[in-house]
Amino acid sequence: MKKPLKSMGTNVFVLGLLAAGLSGCASYMPYSGPRAGNVDDVAHNKTMSEIQLVDVNYAISHYLKEKIERPRLDLLKDFINPNPLRYTVGPGDTLQIYIWEAPPAMLFATGTASMSTPSGSMMTSIPEQMVGSDGDIVMPFAGKIPCTGKTLNEIGAEIRERLIHMAHDPQVVVRLVKNHAQSITVVGNVKKSIMVPMIPGGVSVLQAIAAAGGVAKPVNKVTIQLSRSGKILQLPLEEIIRNPHENVSLRGGDVLTALYKPLQVTVMGAAKETKEVDFQASGISLAQALAQAGGLDGNQADAKAVFVFRFEKPSLLPHWPKPVQLTANGEVPVVFRFNFSDPATLFAAQTFPIQNHDLIYVASAPITDLQKFLGLIIQIVYPIQGLTTAGVVP
Repeated sequence: MKKPLKSMGTNVFVLGLLAAGLSGCASYMPYSGPRAGNVDDVAHNKTMSEIQLVDVNYAISHYLKEKIERPRLDLLKDFINPNPLRYTVGPGDTLQIYIWEAPPAMLFATGTASMSTPSGSMMTSIPEQMVGSDGDIVMPFAGKIPCTGKTLNEIGAEIRERLIHMAHDPQVVVRLVKNHAQSITVVGNVKKSIMVPMIPGGVSVLQAIAAAGGVAKPVNKVTIQLSRSGKILQLPLEEIIRNPHENVSLRGGDVLTALYKPLQVTVMGAAKETKEVDFQASGISLAQALAQAGGLDGNQADAKAVFVFRFEKPSLLPHWPKPVQLTANGEVPVVFRFNFSDPATLFAAQTFPIQNHDLIYVASAPITDLQKFLGLIIQIVYPIQGLTTAGVVP
């Protein structure tokens, strides 16, 4: 009976050593990233004092979504052409001018380009003229006619005013032959870069893109950048197609650039898949990004510890959890925390806007450390029992 007691004492001794050695070894267990407690420590750890930890609810998520979209919508108002039908002439435009005189026509009756109409009036076609660098054209009997910034009807009225005391009831029509002064530059991810001339009636964003042969990449991957007078507006092409009010009428001098910008978010930790998720130019929510990674791993994930890591502008929130400390780039490192065990957080996740190069991290649940610990004990204990049975270990 002594031998079994000795063997039992040996096993107890070995297990005691294992327990003593492993009781404080949770931090040495293998894991894929920071645990929830490490992130929670941001609020108190001096070494992480620059990091802001923001608990996200639906109100905050909705606020952030509006914060991102509102500047774009406000800027969109500045790019709307209030009068797209108004075309104004500029230097380089070529104009054709027609003049009618009621009988008895006298002033232009002997011109080589004059012809009689069925009503008896005389119609004279003035040779095409290009608007000079000074913005003027020269008309017979009328002299210099200023054209820059005027519509075709305004130019015609100016010519008629000059001729009314010399010709008999003159009527003037001005036609735009060639447009060189006002054009739209379309470049970037289009089939061909092109200068699209403005026309009376206006040119919209989609019309300009169509004139360039369309985009070369899928529509949902392309962002349209509109540059005008130092201001820049970026709109997802898919949104422009979907929302007619974003298909603004362009102005002369606008530069339209089709940008192909692959957008990605990295999902790590206790998700079903660790992967980079591609998303469209129109954006993606946290819920959609997690869904594309297979969702949370039910065997490992801590539903109370889903985080989004990002650098943000200090103006993002009116009130930060603690005093803001900026990085060298003038940004604030932020960790957004989501508690998926709260059903209300699911609404926030559907609204929360993910940005390019965000990092989504799902922490492991504390129970997984216990499971790893017990698994390690089993792997050690069972070989010892086998050795004891074989007589190797007394």
